[in-house]
Amino acid sequence: MSPVPDLYACLGVSPSATVEEIRQAFRHMARRFHPDANPDPSAADEFKLIAYAHDILSDMGRSKDYQAQFNANGMPIIVSQLVGSRNQLTRSSEPQVIYYLVDIRPMTAMNLPDPPLNVCLVIDRSNSMQGARLDQVKSAVSQIVESLNERDIFSVVAFSDRAEVVLPAQNCANKPAILSKVSGINANGGTEILQGLLAGLLEMQRNLTPSAVNHLVLFTDGRTYGDEDNCLLLATLAEGDGITVSGLGIGDEWNDSFLDQLAAATGGESHYISSPAIVTRLLTQQVRGMGGTIAQRLRLQVTCDPGVKLRSAFKVQPEAQPVPTDLQPLRIGSVRRDQPVSLLLEFLVQTPASSETQNLARLSVISDIVSLGRIDERFISDVVIRLGDIPEVMAPPLAIASALDKLTLYRLQERAWAAVEDGDVKAATSRLQTLASRLLTEGQEELANVALAEVSRLNQTRQVSAEARKKIKYGTRALIAAPKTATTKK
Repeated sequence: MSPVPDLYACLGVSPSATVEEIRQAFRHMARRFHPDANPDPSAADEFKLIAYAHDILSDMGRSKDYQAQFNANGMPIIVSQLVGSRNQLTRSSEPQVIYYLVDIRPMTAMNLPDPPLNVCLVIDRSNSMQGARLDQVKSAVSQIVESLNERDIFSVVAFSDRAEVVLPAQNCANKPAILSKVSGINANGGTEILQGLLAGLLEMQRNLTPSAVNHLVLFTDGRTYGDEDNCLLLATLAEGDGITVSGLGIGDEWNDSFLDQLAAATGGESHYISSPAIVTRLLTQQVRGMGGTIAQRLRLQVTCDPGVKLRSAFKVQPEAQPVPTDLQPLRIGSVRRDQPVSLLLEFLVQTPASSETQNLARLSVISDIVSLGRIDERFISDVVIRLGDIPEVMAPPLAIASALDKLTLYRLQERAWAAVEDGDVKAATSRLQTLASRLLTEGQEELANVALAEVSRLNQTRQVSAEARKKIKYGTRALIAAPKTATTKK
């Protein structure tokens, strides 16, 4: 079921706007989003939407019918709030950077039931999983099964160089039989993630519905060779079907860049598991947290105005991770009942010579409301900034300052590894030393020591430890979080 779009928000008018006000608003929006005037790739789709809004709202009869449908549709379920790093930009011939923290959450006092789950666990059972790793995964599956109810659909796929459907998609009415099948998984063979991913997605397709949380969790400890591009293509197709893919990597042999890309294609999460001892905790948290999902397939369409560019996007909470900006709309994941999603956007702005305000971008939060079966519900907000001739002197809000401070640490380690790849040991060690110093200031002594150990290793061997690299990457990522009370509506 598709909700009735908010055509008033498309044009930036109130439901009581006159026909003349609607026409004026359309002319203003056309100047912003007509593809002849706006090079943003998504401007054409935005212009089609505002043209449609104008056609409906400027026609007396069609407007009356639309308003009745709009009123019957009720309030939006998912809304967004914005806070900027500055309240004003200075008119300048030079581009300027400004940040916005987008806080996406359910409407307050939403009383929607918990949706059923359609979950598939895809387990790497290659030779390297032998022993504690596979035992811990089996233990985690036992706890997951015990937490599921009869409405939930659960399936398990084990893979090495071929895939086996250990547990076909089914409800959890007979839990002892399910646990018996899972206990029989044994380690053997190599690692071909494509085989496991394809088998898992096929199992999920049997019960695919927008009224359930559709989530595939991949667990691996190794690299897959020759099929990474096809895995990413599968993930893209899964996102279109409403399936989220998350990845958990254990040890130091798996490809973290690949797993990050795989998860990012659907808005899922990627995690580093440093030891078998924490496998059960992370896996059970991953699945149990899905029960409170209000909206899934959460996307943020960012359509920039002329003279504005979106430079980067980073999810701040609940799990910090970079969001690729070349995938529009941005894939964000899901929104849970008591857990807002916060996203930090970085814009590069060229200000006009004379104007009191400047439109920076239109943000459209698009999501599927699980319990209601609503597809592509949209909440629209426009980012507007004041312009002035005198530079504004103010500290950025705490939420943004905190996120940027921690994000600097993450960017430092990225630049250090890039220098290693380029063979520039001097630059790499300098950046890691700076990172270690900053981490000590933040009270992160253990992570700082890992960075310092890599400085010593680089100086002696010109190489880095795969394990330490993952610890530093995911450790600095985990530090990024915004104070929950800091985001306020503008």
